[in-house]
Amino acid sequence: MLKKVLQVKGLKQNWLAAKLGVSSVTVSNWCSGKTQPNSVHLGKLTTILGVELKNEKNANG
Repeated sequence: MLKKVLQVKGLKQNWLAAKLGVSSVTVSNWCSGKTQPNSVHLGKLTTILGVELKNEKNANG
């Protein structure tokens, strides 16, 4: 879902990484579903992007 939000808003992964203080590899992993952001980063993503994202791991079980 994060990848789709970035595409719709016309934002780049490296821009988001800089805003969050994480590496672009971390954001790439989130976008590909390889890893999931923790609750702190989910909160920051909500603030920065203006949409609520849910941790897929927690949402599925």
